[in-house]
Amino acid sequence: MATYGRTTRQGLPRVAGGDPWPPVSEIVGVEVAPVAVAVVEASAPAVADVAAPVAPAAAVAPAVAVASTARPVRRGLPRVPGGEPWPPAATAPVVETVAAAAVATPAADVAAVVDRADSVPAAAATATGAVASAGGGEALRRGLPRTPDGEPWPPAGSAPARPERVVAEAAVEVAPEPTPEPVVAAAVAAAPVAVAAPAPQRTPMQPPRRPVAAAAASARPAAEPWPKLYGPYSRAEWAGALVIGGFGLLLAATGVVVVVNWLLGLAPMQDFIAAYPGEYHLPESAPIGIPAWIGWQHFFNVFLIVLIMRSGLQVRTQKRPTAFWSPRWNPQRKISLSLWFHQSLDILWLVNGAVFVVLLFATGQWMRIVPTSWEVFPNALSALLQYLSLDWPTENGWVNYNSLQQIAYFLTVFIAAPLAAITGVRMSGLWPKNAKTLNRIYPVEWARAVHFPVMLYFVAFIIVHVGLVFATGALRNLNHMYASQDVVNWTGFWIFVASLVVIAAVWVAARPLVLAPIARLFGKVSGR
Repeated sequence: MATYGRTTRQGLPRVAGGDPWPPVSEIVGVEVAPVAVAVVEASAPAVADVAAPVAPAAAVAPAVAVASTARPVRRGLPRVPGGEPWPPAATAPVVETVAAAAVATPAADVAAVVDRADSVPAAAATATGAVASAGGGEALRRGLPRTPDGEPWPPAGSAPARPERVVAEAAVEVAPEPTPEPVVAAAVAAAPVAVAAPAPQRTPMQPPRRPVAAAAASARPAAEPWPKLYGPYSRAEWAGALVIGGFGLLLAATGVVVVVNWLLGLAPMQDFIAAYPGEYHLPESAPIGIPAWIGWQHFFNVFLIVLIMRSGLQVRTQKRPTAFWSPRWNPQRKISLSLWFHQSLDILWLVNGAVFVVLLFATGQWMRIVPTSWEVFPNALSALLQYLSLDWPTENGWVNYNSLQQIAYFLTVFIAAPLAAITGVRMSGLWPKNAKTLNRIYPVEWARAVHFPVMLYFVAFIIVHVGLVFATGALRNLNHMYASQDVVNWTGFWIFVASLVVIAAVWVAARPLVLAPIARLFGKVSGR
């Protein structure tokens, strides 16, 4: 009766949808018995015709030694996290090659065949028993439990017999009639050859490669760089804001013009315009005309205030100055070169304003920009309504400004300019830092809160002022301010153009490369 062995358990597939691993062809098994039996069966018909010397026992021994080499049982996953593969290398059972047992028994039988030819069936039966005992004594590796805290799988004693051993033992049971010793010797000699063949080496599995197209499609696209900001918005956002804002202002201006013209068509408003045409008579001592010094003062004032606004915005937005300036009397104090340029322009503008005010009161020109009657307010309202209706009041700036112009010039010269100077001094290095009482009375936060809105007022005043100069008779108005004459020609216009060229040239040249040599005349310039 044959004893059946156990098969090595196959695990999960290595790839999705694949076969269980390892394949059946790679399961460690016994290949000797089928080959030996096949040789016996093939040689049976030729027993009577074969005559060969019996192989000596010494010749069979090396073959047995080669045949006894076997591959160790594959080790599986660890039983505990971070542990060694199971079973341990020292205790992993080694499959005994059936050929060793199968050959050992025939070796004795071969010696006996020399004396007794009728003992071949007994030898075959002995080999079969050896095969069965060798297969039955092999330990089966048990894997991980199927349920938490369960027993290892499969249960002990429940493994089916190996298919190859079943076939081998069945073939032994149906062996033919007794075979002479030369055939047995040939079978014994052929068995080690079949076992000694090297087992096929398994190629390690390579991780599946991702197709180039799939990898490129799954790659995250590079983030687009943030647009450069100019203040709170980018260039495209500023352009959009200007377009939308300009269109909104155009609609609002159109609505204002329509409403004001409707108001001025009413009888009470017509009587108001007749009583207050937009200007009142100046005192008899008021001078007539604009002297040349006012034209020069006007040019210097425009030149300085434009550069002051430019340098002030640069100081406000500059994050990392490229150069610093230190005064000679205090080398420890350092300010940026842009701040030094801004404060230097402030000093020049204050000096020019002081000269202007002195000459204004010395020549009586102050009566042209300082209100001398309460009628200035209703006339200013009348002039504003006439401007908004696009039916502008008559201009005669050579003799008298209208009341709206007079109030605007007065606010600019005697209100806005002093506020800009006072707040600028408070934020500059000229202000005493250790005067605690003075600093408590006049905090620097107040100065910052007033200084910037004053600059915005100057910007709005310049835009409106220049627009009205060109809209109410450009050549005559430019001759008044730049050529000091009440005629209509191009002299004042070309002087005005030349002044703009000078201002633009200084605007472009106001850089550290040009400012540093000038700043060294009054202190020390350094990179840090």
